[in-house]
Amino acid sequence: MRLIFLFIFTSFLFACDTSNRTKAYQDYVTAKKNYIKAVLDNNTVNKINSLKNIVKCGRFLGFNVIKYENRLKQLTHKSPLSLGNKYIKLISTNPIKISLDNMKVHHFTLKKRGFFYHIFDIYNAKVKSLIVRKIGDKFLKIAQNNKNRVRVVVFAKYSFKISYSVNNRYLTIQLPHKIAKLNRNKIIVIDPGHGGKDPGGVGYHRILEKNIVLPIGKYLAYELSKRGYKVYLTRNKDKFITLRNRTKFANRKHADLFISLHCNIAPKHPEVYGIETYFLSPARSDRAKRVAKIENSAIGNLRSTTQNIILNFLNKNRIIDSTKLAIDIQKSLIYNLKKHYSKIKDGGVRPAPFWVLVGTQMPAILIETGFISNRLEAKRLISKTYQRKYAKYIADGIDNYLRKNH
Repeated sequence: MRLIFLFIFTSFLFACDTSNRTKAYQDYVTAKKNYIKAVLDNNTVNKINSLKNIVKCGRFLGFNVIKYENRLKQLTHKSPLSLGNKYIKLISTNPIKISLDNMKVHHFTLKKRGFFYHIFDIYNAKVKSLIVRKIGDKFLKIAQNNKNRVRVVVFAKYSFKISYSVNNRYLTIQLPHKIAKLNRNKIIVIDPGHGGKDPGGVGYHRILEKNIVLPIGKYLAYELSKRGYKVYLTRNKDKFITLRNRTKFANRKHADLFISLHCNIAPKHPEVYGIETYFLSPARSDRAKRVAKIENSAIGNLRSTTQNIILNFLNKNRIIDSTKLAIDIQKSLIYNLKKHYSKIKDGGVRPAPFWVLVGTQMPAILIETGFISNRLEAKRLISKTYQRKYAKYIADGIDNYLRKNH
């Protein structure tokens, strides 16, 4: 009723004065200005009203107003305002987009009988018939809730968030993208480097690499087991294991992923620090070659020509998967550690010929957890709190990799 009254009132207020040509022309110019404003505002009431005055004044003045007459016919034929009703129209479902002029919307949520609902009540509106749609794993229902109210309901069997916007013409509801289901039915082998007679690097205050990576490995195994993965450690005590036997162990367990844990060292440059993650590939930088040479010392010297022959036989798809795994873990470590600690340096993801990774039949990476030759990083790496966080963020990176790739 208010809309009908408004329509009649505005028509009267801006009616064309045809008492003389001067006044009619002034009203004609004003009506055209009002029509432009109504188009910009998406206001159908004022569009119709302005067009009526343009046509009336234009005819009186002898102008060609055919295009305005045709536009007026289109609006009055399609517009629910001409009937005193407001019918909504579903434009799209991804995102959900509903068309209606000058809509007033109220949003609220509800949980009932195992379903979670986002409800939008659109007032002074009508829908011609019931609308039901399935959108992925969610449902959309649009129905007349009472005489002058349309109810739009989006619901699912789980709690979910949405974003929405309302302007003079559209209600737009943006649904969240469905998160890929994470397959935790995976076998992961954690390899704490060195051990026993092989201490690994010796860092600040005689900190030994083998004593850093073992607790991190145990925390990581616990974290992954808690999340539902099947996890094995190549060593769970201070024991020496050859590089070849570490690889054989992972293959024998039919592992889906192999994660080797180490610490970096730069005794001549104690200022150097940072976290680096490596995947198996021919080294492309002097830095990667130096790091690989240290970690490969357990197998003795291997001629570079022999290395290249072996590396050329590597499975290219496995290298690609290893690269993706390395990127996801490195990203998780840097992003999350920076929330709690200052001076977290991203050393990047690098290719290098680590022989502990050569014989693996699954995506395999080596994490240089930090520089034990750096005072700050060494102190952090011996901290149980830091070790637990480190393990958790590696596990988060593994989750991210498996969610996207398996």
